[in-house]
This record gives sequence, C-alpha cells and structure tokens, in this order.
Amino acid sequence: MKKKNITGFSVVSVILSLSLILAGCGAKTSDTSKSAPSGGDKVYIGWVAPLTGSGANYGEQMLNGAKLAAKEINDAGGINGKQIEIISQDDKSDPKEAANIAQMFTGDARLVGVLGNYNSSCALAGAPIYDQGKLPVIHVGTSPVFSKQKHDYLFRISVTDAFQGSFVAKWMNDEGLKKPAIIWENDDYGRGLKETVSSEVTKNGGKVVGDWSYMLNQTKDYSALLTNVKESGADSIFIGGLYTEGALIGKQMQQLGLKLPVYGTDGLYEKSLIDLGGDAVEGWKTSGLFLPTDPNPTLQAFIKAYTAAYGKTPGSYAALHYDAMKILAGAIKAVGTDHEKVQAYLAKLPEPYNGITGSVTFDEHHDSTRSSLTKLVIKGGQWQLSQ
Repeated sequence: MKKKNITGFSVVSVILSLSLILAGCGAKTSDTSKSAPSGGDKVYIGWVAPLTGSGANYGEQMLNGAKLAAKEINDAGGINGKQIEIISQDDKSDPKEAANIAQMFTGDARLVGVLGNYNSSCALAGAPIYDQGKLPVIHVGTSPVFSKQKHDYLFRISVTDAFQGSFVAKWMNDEGLKKPAIIWENDDYGRGLKETVSSEVTKNGGKVVGDWSYMLNQTKDYSALLTNVKESGADSIFIGGLYTEGALIGKQMQQLGLKLPVYGTDGLYEKSLIDLGGDAVEGWKTSGLFLPTDPNPTLQAFIKAYTAAYGKTPGSYAALHYDAMKILAGAIKAVGTDHEKVQAYLAKLPEPYNGITGSVTFDEHHDSTRSSLTKLVIKGGQWQLSQ
C-alpha cells in the first residue's frame, strides 16, 4: 500500500512538472498562441532576461530590440521562408531562475537558439546547461569569467568588463585622477569590474583608496558606505553597477555633500539614470557603444523604427539584442536549424556582422571583438559625447 501511494504521487508529480514545462514553453511575444513542431512553418528562438525587478528596464529593451529585428526579418520573408517566433522568459535577475529556464529551453525541441541573459551571474548559471544541451546562446553578460571558462555554445555580443574597465581606468588616469574609490555590485558583474579597474589603476601609477560593495536589489541606504568614501581621500569614484543603484548613490552623495567625479561603464549608461537621479548625476561619465544623437544613417534608421514601435528611445541593450537576433538569424539562414551547425557558423563567422553596435566577430573565447568605445557624459540633463 505504501508503495502504491508513492507511485501515485510520482505520477501526479510528473504530470504537474510536464504541465509547468509546457506552460513555460508556451510563453510568447508574438500575437499567436499556437505552437508548431520543429520543422514547421516557424523558426522558434528562446529569449531570457529580467522583465521584473531592478533589471527590468534592460530586459524590456532587450526583448523589444529582438522583437524589432524579428519583425523586420519576418516582413522581408523570414528565414528561408519561415517566420521567427520568440518564446520569452523572465529570469528575474535570479541565477536559480536562469538555470531553471535553461533546463526548460534545452528540453524544448522546437528551439534553434537563445538570446539572453542580461546579468552575468544568470548567464553563468545557465552556461553549462546550454553547453550540455548543445543549444546556441548569444548573451550580453560582461563578466571576464566567461573568457576564462570554456563554453562552446555561448557567444558574448557585449563588450567584456575587462575591456570596459581598462578603457574607463585609462580615461580617469588621462584626466589626472589617481586615487579612485570603487563602489561595486557584489556579484560576478561588479566583482569583475572592481578587479579590472583596481589592476589598471595600479598599472597606471595610481592607487585605489578603498572599495565598498552593495547587494543588487537589496541595498537602499548608502550613507555609511559613502561616509567611508568621503573620509578615504578619494579624488574620484568608479561605480561597478547598474543605473537604479547608481541613481540612489548619486542622490545620497548629494545629501552628504560628497562632490567627486563619478565614472562607470554601460551598466550606468541609460536615460533612466538621469530620470531617477536628476541633477545628482549631472557630470557623470561612462563608456558606451553608441549615442542616439549620432548622425550615422543606419543607427538613425534603427532609432526611428524602435521609437515608432515602442514610443521611447532605445538604449545600448536594445541595440545589442537587435544585433544578436540578426546574427543568429543569419546563421540559421546559412546552415539551417541544426544546433551544431549553427554553433560552428557563429564560432567562425565568414565575415564581420556590421550592426547597430558596430562590427562584430567572435574570438576564440566567443567574445565579440570591438575596436573602441564611446566616451559619454551627462550634461544639461542629457547624454552627450565627452569632449
């Protein structure tokens, strides 16, 4: 009898698990609720990033960028006559959730590839699962850890933290700032930036006077941390984090009367930093891949289409996932839907992809290669090129 009860429970558990998986895999960004088996009239591509929590703005941009690219491809006839359909999931910036979604995606035979994640910790959590399932992924995680680990099926379209950190550290040094304090997000992303900037400052003959960490989505009061910075003798601040926390830090710096030049990378480069921080973030400087006011015709066409579709100006991550969708679609068009063939094509792109965020190829670590970054500053409540 006891064994019979356990068996009955197992059957129910299996049914419930299958129901949850099928429900998750049915989430769509397209207008139709129908699904099609592999080999039907659609090409299914998974998408995963935060749509809730402090990273939701980035996730929304990424999804919108991917959807815009998919629409353009579909309107032009699709991929070898098949329409792209995106299956989207919210990882909530939670590595455990990201790993669960990776399991779901690798178990969905319809999927040809995946776009995501935003957070490095989430991408790293899913990486071994995608490798094992041989499902190609183009992600925007920036942690240097990806370069050190071997992930055959992951491709990074964003710029690494090592590249960005070195770029900004040199910029600070060139402006005569030799004693920065580092405030960093306590995860793979922030830690990578902290380590890179610390190393580069030392190489440039400077000294990091101290570093202090905070918890993403948790820390709200930075007064004690900023008091330590104020007493450290720092001549500048580098923030290894995102715009939501950056805006809070800026406002609390203002309240404490802490006036120091602030630098960061593309995690801060968002219009939302200005919307949330106001005049407290005036003068802040960051690296970036593009500026919406750049007159480049290709960039302006993208901005016009994005603004018409979503009623707002795109940021870097919208552009990155727009490019990522175009690159993945190009691979599928060239070699078909076989995962191993798509992976091999991405690993050795026959020619650079010239996209919104610049020319893209992948190196031996599957990192995108970039020649340089743009120096940006908040001036008059707007992002502008830093002179």
